[in-house]
Amino acid sequence: MTESLVVMTTAATAIVLEAAPFLLLGSLIGALIEVLVPERTLLRLIPRSGTGQVAVGVFAGMLLPTCECGIVPVVRRLLLKNVPPRVAIPYMLAAPVVNPVVIASTLFAFQGDMSVVGLRLLLVIIPAAALGFALGDASPRTVLRQQPIDLKRFDEAEAAHLPEHDHAHGCGCGCGHAVSGPFARTRAVLFHTAAEFVSMGRFLVFGAVVAAGFKAFLPPAVLEFFIGSPMMAVGGLMLLAIALSICSEADAFVAASFASFPMAAKVAFMAIGPMVDLKLIPLFLTVFTRRVAVALMVVPTVTVFVMGVLLAWGGW
Repeated sequence: MTESLVVMTTAATAIVLEAAPFLLLGSLIGALIEVLVPERTLLRLIPRSGTGQVAVGVFAGMLLPTCECGIVPVVRRLLLKNVPPRVAIPYMLAAPVVNPVVIASTLFAFQGDMSVVGLRLLLVIIPAAALGFALGDASPRTVLRQQPIDLKRFDEAEAAHLPEHDHAHGCGCGCGHAVSGPFARTRAVLFHTAAEFVSMGRFLVFGAVVAAGFKAFLPPAVLEFFIGSPMMAVGGLMLLAIALSICSEADAFVAASFASFPMAAKVAFMAIGPMVDLKLIPLFLTVFTRRVAVALMVVPTVTVFVMGVLLAWGGW
Protein backbone atom coordinates (compact mmCIF):
# COMPACT_ATOMS: atom_id res chain seq x y z
CA MET A 1 0.00 0.00 0.00
CA THR A 2 2.76 2.43 0.96
CA GLU A 3 4.70 1.62 -2.19
CA SER A 4 1.61 2.24 -4.32
CA LEU A 5 1.08 5.65 -2.67
CA VAL A 6 4.67 6.58 -3.43
CA VAL A 7 4.22 5.57 -7.07
CA MET A 8 0.98 7.53 -7.27
CA THR A 9 2.50 10.67 -5.70
CA THR A 10 5.57 10.54 -7.93
CA ALA A 11 3.52 10.03 -11.11
CA ALA A 12 1.03 12.79 -10.25
CA THR A 13 3.82 15.25 -9.45
CA ALA A 14 5.61 14.46 -12.70
CA ILE A 15 2.45 15.04 -14.75
CA VAL A 16 1.73 18.38 -13.07
CA LEU A 17 5.31 19.66 -13.39
CA GLU A 18 5.46 18.73 -17.08
CA ALA A 19 2.08 20.22 -17.95
CA ALA A 20 2.01 23.38 -15.81
CA PRO A 21 4.26 25.51 -18.09
CA PHE A 22 1.99 24.84 -21.07
CA LEU A 23 -1.10 25.64 -19.03
CA LEU A 24 0.50 28.94 -17.93
CA LEU A 25 1.45 29.80 -21.51
CA GLY A 26 -2.06 29.09 -22.71
CA SER A 27 -3.50 31.22 -19.92
CA LEU A 28 -1.23 34.11 -20.90
CA ILE A 29 -2.13 33.91 -24.60
CA GLY A 30 -5.83 33.77 -23.76
CA ALA A 31 -5.47 36.82 -21.52
CA LEU A 32 -3.65 38.79 -24.24
CA ILE A 33 -6.46 38.02 -26.68
CA GLU A 34 -9.14 38.93 -24.15
CA VAL A 35 -7.57 42.31 -23.35
CA LEU A 36 -5.89 43.39 -26.59
CA VAL A 37 -7.83 41.95 -29.56
CA PRO A 38 -11.05 43.83 -30.47
CA GLU A 39 -13.97 41.68 -31.61
CA ARG A 40 -14.49 43.91 -34.65
CA THR A 41 -11.10 42.82 -35.94
CA LEU A 42 -12.35 39.23 -36.05
CA LEU A 43 -15.46 40.13 -38.06
CA ARG A 44 -13.38 41.70 -40.84
CA LEU A 45 -11.55 38.41 -41.39
CA ILE A 46 -14.64 36.26 -42.01
CA PRO A 47 -15.05 35.19 -45.67
CA ARG A 48 -18.44 35.01 -47.37
CA SER A 49 -18.31 31.45 -48.69
CA GLY A 50 -19.55 28.61 -46.48
CA THR A 51 -16.40 26.55 -46.97
CA GLY A 52 -14.24 29.55 -46.15
CA GLN A 53 -16.21 30.25 -42.98
CA VAL A 54 -15.87 26.65 -41.77
CA ALA A 55 -12.14 26.70 -42.55
CA VAL A 56 -11.68 29.95 -40.64
CA GLY A 57 -13.54 28.52 -37.66
CA VAL A 58 -11.54 25.28 -37.64
CA PHE A 59 -8.13 26.93 -37.92
CA ALA A 60 -8.75 30.23 -36.10
CA GLY A 61 -7.22 28.70 -32.99
CA MET A 62 -3.79 28.92 -34.62
CA LEU A 63 -4.04 32.70 -34.23
CA LEU A 64 -6.56 32.88 -31.37
CA PRO A 65 -5.84 29.90 -29.10
CA THR A 66 -8.47 29.38 -26.43
CA CYS A 67 -8.85 26.66 -23.82
CA GLU A 68 -12.14 24.75 -23.84
CA CYS A 69 -12.62 25.76 -20.22
CA GLY A 70 -13.67 29.28 -21.20
CA ILE A 71 -14.55 29.03 -24.87
CA VAL A 72 -18.35 28.64 -24.61
CA PRO A 73 -18.93 32.18 -23.22
CA VAL A 74 -16.56 33.54 -25.89
CA VAL A 75 -18.47 31.78 -28.67
CA ARG A 76 -21.82 32.89 -27.26
CA ARG A 77 -20.66 36.50 -27.39
CA LEU A 78 -19.37 36.05 -30.93
CA LEU A 79 -22.75 34.65 -31.97
CA LEU A 80 -24.51 37.59 -30.33
CA LYS A 81 -22.24 39.80 -32.43
CA ASN A 82 -23.67 37.99 -35.50
CA VAL A 83 -20.57 35.93 -36.24
CA PRO A 84 -21.91 33.09 -38.46
CA PRO A 85 -22.44 29.78 -36.63
CA ARG A 86 -20.42 28.12 -39.41
CA VAL A 87 -17.45 30.01 -37.94
CA ALA A 88 -18.28 30.06 -34.24
CA ILE A 89 -19.23 26.40 -33.68
CA PRO A 90 -16.20 24.87 -35.47
CA TYR A 91 -14.02 27.37 -33.61
CA MET A 92 -15.52 26.29 -30.29
CA LEU A 93 -14.80 22.61 -30.98
CA ALA A 94 -11.43 22.90 -32.75
CA ALA A 95 -9.60 25.84 -31.18
CA PRO A 96 -8.81 24.08 -27.86
CA VAL A 97 -6.73 21.54 -29.85
CA VAL A 98 -5.88 23.19 -33.18
CA ASN A 99 -3.60 25.79 -31.66
CA PRO A 100 0.18 26.17 -31.23
CA VAL A 101 0.25 25.65 -27.46
CA VAL A 102 -1.62 22.34 -27.51
CA ILE A 103 0.31 21.10 -30.55
CA ALA A 104 3.58 21.86 -28.71
CA SER A 105 2.43 20.23 -25.48
CA THR A 106 1.27 17.10 -27.34
CA LEU A 107 4.55 16.91 -29.24
CA PHE A 108 6.50 17.25 -25.99
CA ALA A 109 4.38 14.73 -24.07
CA PHE A 110 4.83 12.09 -26.81
CA GLN A 111 8.53 12.77 -27.33
CA GLY A 112 8.30 14.42 -30.74
CA ASP A 113 5.97 11.90 -32.39
CA MET A 114 4.32 13.96 -35.14
CA SER A 115 1.97 11.13 -36.07
CA VAL A 116 0.24 11.43 -32.69
CA VAL A 117 -0.16 15.18 -33.18
CA GLY A 118 -1.54 14.69 -36.69
CA LEU A 119 -4.06 12.05 -35.62
CA ARG A 120 -5.23 14.17 -32.69
CA LEU A 121 -5.81 17.14 -35.01
CA LEU A 122 -7.63 14.93 -37.51
CA LEU A 123 -9.99 13.47 -34.91
CA VAL A 124 -10.94 17.00 -33.83
CA ILE A 125 -11.09 18.74 -37.22
CA ILE A 126 -13.47 16.20 -38.81
CA PRO A 127 -16.39 16.53 -36.33
CA ALA A 128 -15.82 20.30 -35.98
CA ALA A 129 -16.00 20.81 -39.75
CA ALA A 130 -18.94 18.41 -40.08
CA LEU A 131 -21.02 20.38 -37.59
CA GLY A 132 -20.03 23.63 -39.28
CA PHE A 133 -21.26 22.41 -42.69
CA ALA A 134 -24.39 20.90 -41.10
CA LEU A 135 -25.38 24.31 -39.72
CA GLY A 136 -25.53 25.72 -43.25
CA ASP A 137 -26.79 29.30 -43.28
CA ALA A 138 -28.22 29.10 -39.76
CA SER A 139 -28.35 32.36 -37.85
CA PRO A 140 -27.52 32.87 -34.18
CA ARG A 141 -31.29 33.03 -33.57
CA THR A 142 -31.58 29.33 -34.43
CA VAL A 143 -28.48 28.26 -32.48
CA LEU A 144 -28.65 30.14 -29.20
CA ARG A 145 -31.18 29.49 -26.50
CA GLN A 146 -31.14 33.22 -25.73
CA GLN A 147 -32.16 35.50 -28.58
CA PRO A 148 -29.57 37.91 -30.04
CA ILE A 149 -29.70 41.42 -28.63
CA ASP A 150 -28.24 44.81 -29.40
CA LEU A 151 -25.14 44.67 -27.22
CA LYS A 152 -24.38 48.37 -27.53
CA ARG A 153 -27.83 49.36 -26.27
CA PHE A 154 -27.60 46.66 -23.59
CA ASP A 155 -24.22 47.93 -22.36
CA GLU A 156 -25.47 51.52 -22.32
CA ALA A 157 -28.55 50.48 -20.37
CA GLU A 158 -26.44 48.56 -17.88
CA ALA A 159 -24.05 51.48 -17.45
CA ALA A 160 -26.98 53.83 -16.79
CA HIS A 161 -28.02 51.70 -13.81
CA LEU A 162 -24.56 51.39 -12.25
CA PRO A 163 -24.24 53.30 -8.96
CA GLU A 164 -21.90 56.26 -8.82
CA HIS A 165 -18.80 55.89 -6.65
CA ASP A 166 -16.52 58.36 -4.97
CA HIS A 167 -13.96 55.71 -4.09
CA ALA A 168 -10.27 56.33 -4.56
CA HIS A 169 -8.41 54.76 -7.45
CA GLY A 170 -7.24 51.25 -6.65
CA CYS A 171 -9.90 50.62 -4.01
CA GLY A 172 -10.61 47.21 -5.50
CA CYS A 173 -14.39 47.49 -5.22
CA GLY A 174 -14.80 45.90 -8.63
CA CYS A 175 -16.89 48.69 -10.18
CA GLY A 176 -14.49 49.31 -13.03
CA HIS A 177 -12.44 52.37 -12.13
CA ALA A 178 -9.85 50.23 -10.37
CA VAL A 179 -8.33 49.24 -13.71
CA SER A 180 -7.81 52.77 -15.02
CA GLY A 181 -4.36 54.26 -15.37
CA PRO A 182 -1.29 53.79 -17.61
CA PHE A 183 -0.78 50.15 -16.63
CA ALA A 184 -4.44 49.11 -16.81
CA ARG A 185 -3.96 46.70 -19.70
CA THR A 186 -0.89 45.12 -18.14
CA ARG A 187 -2.77 44.57 -14.88
CA ALA A 188 -5.74 43.18 -16.79
CA VAL A 189 -3.53 40.70 -18.67
CA LEU A 190 -1.85 39.58 -15.45
CA PHE A 191 -5.20 39.27 -13.67
CA HIS A 192 -6.77 37.17 -16.45
CA THR A 193 -3.65 35.00 -16.70
CA ALA A 194 -3.58 34.30 -12.97
CA ALA A 195 -7.32 33.67 -12.77
CA GLU A 196 -7.29 31.27 -15.72
CA PHE A 197 -4.20 29.43 -14.48
CA VAL A 198 -5.56 28.97 -10.97
CA SER A 199 -9.02 27.97 -12.23
CA MET A 200 -7.69 25.41 -14.71
CA GLY A 201 -4.82 24.26 -12.51
CA ARG A 202 -7.23 22.46 -10.20
CA PHE A 203 -8.49 20.35 -13.11
CA LEU A 204 -4.91 19.54 -14.03
CA VAL A 205 -4.05 18.46 -10.49
CA PHE A 206 -7.25 16.44 -10.19
CA GLY A 207 -6.67 14.73 -13.53
CA ALA A 208 -3.04 13.98 -12.68
CA VAL A 209 -4.02 12.44 -9.33
CA VAL A 210 -6.72 10.29 -10.89
CA ALA A 211 -4.45 9.17 -13.72
CA ALA A 212 -1.67 8.37 -11.24
CA GLY A 213 -4.18 6.55 -9.04
CA PHE A 214 -5.25 4.38 -11.95
CA LYS A 215 -1.62 3.64 -12.67
CA ALA A 216 -0.79 2.75 -9.06
CA PHE A 217 -3.92 0.98 -7.79
CA LEU A 218 -5.89 -0.38 -10.72
CA PRO A 219 -5.62 -4.19 -10.75
CA PRO A 220 -3.85 -5.55 -13.84
CA ALA A 221 -6.89 -7.73 -14.60
CA VAL A 222 -9.05 -4.63 -15.12
CA LEU A 223 -6.51 -3.09 -17.46
CA GLU A 224 -6.29 -6.33 -19.42
CA PHE A 225 -10.09 -6.31 -19.76
CA PHE A 226 -10.02 -2.90 -21.47
CA ILE A 227 -6.78 -3.38 -23.37
CA GLY A 228 -7.87 -6.70 -24.85
CA SER A 229 -10.56 -5.10 -27.03
CA PRO A 230 -10.04 -2.05 -29.28
CA MET A 231 -13.62 -0.91 -28.67
CA MET A 232 -13.25 -1.21 -24.90
CA ALA A 233 -9.86 0.52 -24.87
CA VAL A 234 -11.03 3.46 -26.98
CA GLY A 235 -14.41 3.74 -25.24
CA GLY A 236 -12.89 3.41 -21.78
CA LEU A 237 -10.35 6.21 -22.23
CA MET A 238 -12.94 8.42 -23.95
CA LEU A 239 -15.27 8.01 -20.98
CA LEU A 240 -12.39 8.80 -18.65
CA ALA A 241 -11.55 11.95 -20.63
CA ILE A 242 -15.15 13.15 -20.40
CA ALA A 243 -15.20 12.50 -16.66
CA LEU A 244 -11.81 14.03 -15.83
CA SER A 245 -12.41 17.31 -17.74
CA ILE A 246 -8.70 18.05 -18.05
CA CYS A 247 -7.61 21.21 -19.86
CA SER A 248 -6.47 20.57 -23.44
CA GLU A 249 -3.13 22.22 -22.72
CA ALA A 250 -2.32 19.49 -20.21
CA ASP A 251 -4.28 16.38 -21.15
CA ALA A 252 -1.54 14.99 -23.41
CA PHE A 253 0.65 14.40 -20.38
CA VAL A 254 -2.13 12.46 -18.68
CA ALA A 255 -2.79 10.44 -21.84
CA ALA A 256 0.89 9.59 -22.21
CA SER A 257 0.87 8.13 -18.70
CA PHE A 258 -1.52 5.33 -19.77
CA ALA A 259 1.34 3.28 -21.12
CA SER A 260 -0.58 -0.01 -21.36
CA PHE A 261 -3.31 1.34 -23.66
CA PRO A 262 -2.97 1.39 -27.45
CA MET A 263 -2.06 4.70 -29.08
CA ALA A 264 -5.47 4.92 -30.74
CA ALA A 265 -7.15 5.01 -27.33
CA LYS A 266 -4.77 7.73 -26.13
CA VAL A 267 -5.47 9.83 -29.24
CA ALA A 268 -9.23 9.38 -28.72
CA PHE A 269 -8.75 10.47 -25.09
CA MET A 270 -7.01 13.67 -26.22
CA ALA A 271 -9.55 14.36 -28.98
CA ILE A 272 -12.86 13.97 -27.14
CA GLY A 273 -11.95 15.71 -23.86
CA PRO A 274 -11.59 19.24 -25.32
CA MET A 275 -14.87 18.88 -27.25
CA VAL A 276 -17.13 17.10 -24.74
CA ASP A 277 -16.59 16.81 -21.00
CA LEU A 278 -18.48 17.22 -17.74
CA LYS A 279 -17.76 20.94 -17.49
CA LEU A 280 -18.85 21.65 -21.07
CA ILE A 281 -22.09 19.65 -21.16
CA PRO A 282 -24.02 21.94 -18.73
CA LEU A 283 -22.80 24.97 -20.70
CA PHE A 284 -23.98 23.46 -23.99
CA LEU A 285 -27.43 22.83 -22.53
CA THR A 286 -27.61 26.34 -21.07
CA VAL A 287 -26.30 28.39 -24.00
CA PHE A 288 -27.54 26.51 -27.08
CA THR A 289 -30.90 25.18 -28.18
CA ARG A 290 -31.60 21.58 -27.24
CA ARG A 291 -31.07 20.24 -30.76
CA VAL A 292 -27.72 22.01 -31.17
CA ALA A 293 -26.58 21.01 -27.67
CA VAL A 294 -27.35 17.35 -28.35
CA ALA A 295 -25.50 17.55 -31.68
CA LEU A 296 -22.49 19.10 -29.94
CA MET A 297 -22.35 16.11 -27.60
CA VAL A 298 -23.28 13.26 -29.95
CA VAL A 299 -21.45 14.08 -33.19
CA PRO A 300 -17.94 14.45 -31.70
CA THR A 301 -18.40 11.42 -29.43
CA VAL A 302 -19.57 9.07 -32.19
CA THR A 303 -17.02 10.37 -34.70
CA VAL A 304 -14.04 10.07 -32.37
CA PHE A 305 -15.12 6.61 -31.17
CA VAL A 306 -15.54 5.22 -34.70
CA MET A 307 -12.26 6.70 -35.91
CA GLY A 308 -10.46 5.57 -32.76
CA VAL A 309 -11.66 1.99 -33.16
CA LEU A 310 -10.66 1.99 -36.83
CA LEU A 311 -7.19 3.21 -35.86
CA ALA A 312 -6.94 0.52 -33.20
CA TRP A 313 -7.96 -2.17 -35.69
CA GLY A 314 -5.30 -0.75 -38.03
CA GLY A 315 -2.58 -1.43 -35.47
CA TRP A 316 -2.35 1.91 -33.64
